[in-house]
Amino acid sequence: MAARNYSYRGIQTIKNPFDWALYSLLLWELKPRTIFEIGSFAGGSALWLGDHLNNFGIDGHIYSIDINPVTDVSHPRVTFLAGDGRDLGQTLSPDWLASLPRPWLVIEDADHSYGTTIAVLEFFHGWLDRGDYVIVEDSLSAGKPLQALEEFLIVCGDEYDIDTHFCDFYERNVTWCLNGFLRKRTAAGAIAPSFPPRKLGEPGLPEWDEFWLNWVDSCLDLYDRSPEHRGALAELSNARAQYSQQWYETPAAELETAWHTRKGQLYQRLIASHFSQRPILPSDWEFLQDFVEYCSGLPEPESAIRTALVAIAYPIPAVDRSVWERIYPQLPDWLAPVVTAALEAWQRR
Repeated sequence: MAARNYSYRGIQTIKNPFDWALYSLLLWELKPRTIFEIGSFAGGSALWLGDHLNNFGIDGHIYSIDINPVTDVSHPRVTFLAGDGRDLGQTLSPDWLASLPRPWLVIEDADHSYGTTIAVLEFFHGWLDRGDYVIVEDSLSAGKPLQALEEFLIVCGDEYDIDTHFCDFYERNVTWCLNGFLRKRTAAGAIAPSFPPRKLGEPGLPEWDEFWLNWVDSCLDLYDRSPEHRGALAELSNARAQYSQQWYETPAAELETAWHTRKGQLYQRLIASHFSQRPILPSDWEFLQDFVEYCSGLPEPESAIRTALVAIAYPIPAVDRSVWERIYPQLPDWLAPVVTAALEAWQRR
């Protein structure tokens, strides 16, 4: 395609000319103070963005992130960072994100795969404030980023507007970002976003590695300092969903061992933080009821252990009192004290 031959200031820059014009309009209207570009390629688009911030008199900065960071391009308004769109927590710490000025513009332009796109959208969802934008580039690519965008909007669509002013500026979706200009409608609420749990190893879901565990640890630190912080709420909601999947998949003989690993200790810290006492979404409640029903068909004490491991991360009344009365006497010594503490904490609230 001819667009692949285009360069900006001598640097190859693959961009639809229609989209260049749309970006100019958006920059002028939004005047973003912070821009995240996920996927740097050769650095031309970041350079273009930096020049436009200067031309428009916008006091902003671009953070361009790529697995292979750009090293031969420089601009006073651009910082090139090493990072993976599927695991942005390695690069972007909660405290640092919380310090960045608004409004934000997030540009998802990495490898155009389902896994990366869904991971980027989920990562930034909890951080985006009312009026911030996220753009999904090249959504018709073979890697199915459009599918990721559509699935994300099934869960979070009430919190975003597809800005047709940009998507349909020329004609309907005359852009490489099909339905991909999203404007956040909502500020953070008391209920954290909740994404459908996915099995470990599926695209877009980080494995239980040290980087991910460190990220959860950092989010717990942030939640302890600021219990209403939208980023912490979103990330801990996702962590709870992933832990639930773990307690579902782990063989019964290995549950106690998993409880005493670092990931188990972080789960205990999540419970002790009283995050579980926060209101939950209807989808969380439905998931919990389905899980309790599934566990009721297991032999004891496995049924009691799996039920308790998941249920203590949610509001205690979300599980019927009769279930607690049934499972509590069957809990092993390694689990019973934590369940007792969770029940007592709920009674004291």
